[in-house]
Amino acid sequence: MILYHFLNSPFARRVRFAMVLKGISVELRDARATPENQEAVHCLNPVHTVPVLVDGDRVISDSTAICHYLDRKFPEPPLWPAGMAGADAFEFVALTDSVVHILSDLGMRYHPLHEHPQFPEVRDMFIGRVQRVLDRLAQMVSSRPAGEPLCGPEWSGADIAVYTLVIWLEGLPARAATFPPAKWVVDLGWSLPQALRTWADPHRWREDVLITG
Repeated sequence: MILYHFLNSPFARRVRFAMVLKGISVELRDARATPENQEAVHCLNPVHTVPVLVDGDRVISDSTAICHYLDRKFPEPPLWPAGMAGADAFEFVALTDSVVHILSDLGMRYHPLHEHPQFPEVRDMFIGRVQRVLDRLAQMVSSRPAGEPLCGPEWSGADIAVYTLVIWLEGLPARAATFPPAKWVVDLGWSLPQALRTWADPHRWREDVLITG
């Protein structure tokens, strides 16, 4: 297996977490490291984003799709709890996806439009949505017992999604000093609820967290 990724991409990190959790060996290729890797991503994925997983003749280019693929090829340990706990896990993933997509699009991909006179109105509308989702996630994690998995008895795709979101958002201010797109995202005006940082604290020393980086 080959995984094209960026080190700080929350979506790529999510897949790396899943692979470590399942004990899957993979060759990691940084899509920014060489022109060849970047060209490979552009050829493999029509939207030119990471992660991209290559497994023989099969190519999967969405983090959630990759995680579902891995869960079916390597069922143990499962990424998704059974029953309604699994439905809860999918909701956590969907909410985290919405935050990352909006901030990445608004702060990075659409940055050239920031000077348009209507951009502040659009920014405020979408950042309002981001903040409401972050506040919703904060309420959801606060309703769970401290230090316990979010959905079911084991660490799952829900925990991976929320944890990768938190550490991505936490890391943006430091990256902003050397990586302008990170500064553009920080400058949009959202805030990370303390409840999400607090939820993440007990998990920062998990073995798979330390391995994944």
